[in-house]
Amino acid sequence: MLKPAGRLAVSDIALKRELPAEIGNDLMAYVGCIAGAILIEDYRKILGSEGFAHVEVIDSVRDLNAYAKVENQAVCCSPPATSSLPIADTGCCSTADETGEPRGDGFHQRLAELLHRYNVNDYAASVRVFALKQEPDARA
Repeated sequence: MLKPAGRLAVSDIALKRELPAEIGNDLMAYVGCIAGAILIEDYRKILGSEGFAHVEVIDSVRDLNAYAKVENQAVCCSPPATSSLPIADTGCCSTADETGEPRGDGFHQRLAELLHRYNVNDYAASVRVFALKQEPDARA
């Protein structure tokens, strides 16, 4: 998508090492961008194979455990929007399940408990990714 010599700059979550299965298989950890992250080394390899050079993946040293420290919120939730429209709100931040019945607090609590058991910073990092698109003939 970028022209040769185009620059890529991205903020993302990437893995320093493989996640424990309990985190890697958790839906809320996926929604929170932890379980869906790829390894930092894979980030470099993928960008390199797609014609990017000078790939840098820099750990911004942000505390990813902050997700577990926010009371009464989940990582995916923003303040509720006010609307007079009768829209069914069944997303991960909803207080209702897919049938419209009230959801217990266990849905978000599970992620908070998971993040209290594991130091996510040991496994993942908030990264800044920089790369330069190579000329097509420079890839060889």
